[in-house]
Amino acid sequence: MFFYRWKHRKKRFRINDDTMTTIVICSLIFCVLVVLIGFALACFSIDTSSIVDSALRVFGTELGICGLMTIHKRWCDWVDRRDQGRRERRQKKEEMKNGSDTE
Repeated sequence: MFFYRWKHRKKRFRINDDTMTTIVICSLIFCVLVVLIGFALACFSIDTSSIVDSALRVFGTELGICGLMTIHKRWCDWVDRRDQGRRERRQKKEEMKNGSDTE
């Protein structure tokens, strides 16, 4: 019974508490390992150029997608801040208008 009461937390491997950063770093580590293994196999006269090329191409594509996602996120945040500023200015105008009407 004692063992059932323990609450197990999921252990998450995250860098800077950001999923996108974690994905990019893990992908980079994977690609570096593939390239190093390719170099090691090349020492034994095994052609690994296509494997290394594929790994680097996948990493470049993933990095580009993450970059586009970051640009989109920043744009959405900018739009939200702009809309919030407009709402605040509109509320101030209404308060000033209502305040001048009561006097």
